[in-house]
Order: sequence, then C-alpha cells, then structure tokens
Amino acid sequence: MRKSVRIFAAAALLLGSAPLFADAQADLTARYATLKAAMDEREDKPIKAMLTKDFHSTDLQGEVRDADDMIARLAMVPVGPEMKSETKLLSVAVEGTSAKVMQNTSMSIQRQGRDGVMHAGEFITVAEDIWVQQGGQWLLKSSEAQEITIKRDGVEMRHFKKGDVIPPRGERAGRPPAQ
Repeated sequence: MRKSVRIFAAAALLLGSAPLFADAQADLTARYATLKAAMDEREDKPIKAMLTKDFHSTDLQGEVRDADDMIARLAMVPVGPEMKSETKLLSVAVEGTSAKVMQNTSMSIQRQGRDGVMHAGEFITVAEDIWVQQGGQWLLKSSEAQEITIKRDGVEMRHFKKGDVIPPRGERAGRPPAQ
C-alpha cells in the first residue's frame, strides 16, 4: 500500500510539473523571438529591455562581455534579407524563478566568394542561457557559448567547443593567413 502511494505521489508530481515546463518553454520561446526582433533592429533600448541589469555573455574562450559590449559587437554583424537566423530551444530546466536553457542559434547567409560563385555560409552556436523572472517576465541574465560550427555550402569547415583555442580571423590551425 505504501509503495502505491509513493508511486501515485511521484506521478502526480511529474504530471503537475508538465504544464509548468510547457508554459516556461512557450514563454521562453516567445522571449527569444522578441529578443531576435530587437537584435535585428540593432536598437539598444529594446535589447536591454530583455536583459537583466547585470547581464553578461561569455564566449568560447571565456571572455566575458556586458550588454553594451554585446550590442556593439552585434552592430558589426551585417543586416539584410540574405541573413537569416533561427533559435531552437534544446532543453529548458526551470527551478523556482530561474531557467537554464540550452539553445541552438543558426545564422545563414548567401554571398559571393573569392571564386565569383555564390556560397551558403552557416554559423551554428550552442549556448547555455540563464533566464530569471523579474517583474512578471523572463529576462536574460547570462549566455555562455558551448560550441560553434562553421559550414560552407553545407560542409563543416570548423568546429570549436568551449575552451578550444580559436585562431585569429584569417588563420587556419596554426598556419599564418595567406599573404
């Protein structure tokens, strides 16, 4: 009898938490869409409205940036109809008023290469984001890159994970850039 009560209690707990997860995932999916729209506009106020005051992002090599640094770097990313991005939530773990989200953001662009041919470029980033509820809404507190994959015409060219040494732009795995 006691065993069946424990099983029933565990099942009730799991079933009771399912709507919380679904609601949090739906809410956070909507927040990512709103954040993407703000970032596409490159306006700092709408972006900052989605972030906590102490927001920080950490790149693969452990370099930490605040909101102003992140927005300044975002301004360097080209904008245009040829640039597309999509974010997918891989997992959501809610604990109280915070949520840990593993997400995958894919950015793709079509552009002409040095060979004169149009090429499809894709940058796929997996990050661990921490969201907190403040004032009745989810705000992004931190984002930490876990891995990045770079593809050209669907072929993986490079893959880096957290802690890897990334060569300076234009260099390849220990070789200096072409002169």
